[in-house]
Amino acid sequence: MKSHDDSGGIPAGKGLSIMEDRDLQFALTTLIRESRHWASVHRGLELFYRARDLLKEHYHVDSGYFVYKKTAGWGTKSEQQFRVYAPWGILPGCEKVLQKEVDRQLLMSPNPLQHVSEDWLNILDVPHPVQKRWQTWGVQTGGSWLLYIGQDPVGLMVLRRRILKTDDGLLMSLVARQVSLVMELLRYRRAAEEASQQDPLTGVFNRRGAMMRIETLVRVRQAHDHWVFVIFDVNHFKEINDQRGHPQGDRVLKNVAQILSSDLREGDICGRWGGDEFVVLLKSPEALAPEIVSRLKTKVATTLRNVSVSAGWAIWGIDGTSFDDVYHVADRRLYQDKKISSS
Repeated sequence: MKSHDDSGGIPAGKGLSIMEDRDLQFALTTLIRESRHWASVHRGLELFYRARDLLKEHYHVDSGYFVYKKTAGWGTKSEQQFRVYAPWGILPGCEKVLQKEVDRQLLMSPNPLQHVSEDWLNILDVPHPVQKRWQTWGVQTGGSWLLYIGQDPVGLMVLRRRILKTDDGLLMSLVARQVSLVMELLRYRRAAEEASQQDPLTGVFNRRGAMMRIETLVRVRQAHDHWVFVIFDVNHFKEINDQRGHPQGDRVLKNVAQILSSDLREGDICGRWGGDEFVVLLKSPEALAPEIVSRLKTKVATTLRNVSVSAGWAIWGIDGTSFDDVYHVADRRLYQDKKISSS
């Protein structure tokens, strides 16, 4: 399979020169100066933009892009795909064009990281079909460099130039390594943040994590979107702990959390609000809310022996437009449902 820089797996370094020591020293000083604040970014896309600016403004790289496959973080169910990020340069509207090329290559091989040049390639050293494309774009040199998190390759930095400059391949490797180091830092930071939002017993969001996700959804919610907010409470949980022991009570909480979260779609939320109380937020037409709540209650009762839950629900956008209003309505209905369960 050809690499994303169209190098076709050509061996690196063929006929390439190396920068003078003085030029390399100046370029490294620039790299250190420009990248010292990269670690302050919050997202990988911001990092790619900053690296792009460095390459474009200081190292005269006319065109390029990054290829990266987001890892499936906690709470993310769908498999992520390799995507093109922060493209710049030669092709107008290049992001869609480049993404189509990435998708085409993925059909040929699921791993686009197998063949990279790790150095600049002269237009004369690439296969003829690639030469024709480069000539159309006015490209004289191109190359690709792996991006790592730890020891694992996770993406590519793909670069092209209109000029025949090939003596700074080592510098490009150092840029890729610097990007990789910050990506690793972002991964650790993300893991720590996710751990602070996860309930260690049940594995679903804790109260802080659920509230953060709810606040995010509220900010992006469209006026016509209706979200079903549900509070679940395990019936007679104190008796379960007292009569069957706290380890059994913990197992009940784990099982209830698994049942409530198992059928949710990506973007829906399930969290342990505290004690034996759980919350679920899912996007659904208002008319289906009673059916959804009833189905989840039935699933708990039929799956777990001698365990049931009470529930109260509210429709975001109908019963209220703020969290406090929606929670108050759901909590009132939960109280009514618990009275019915007790009787």
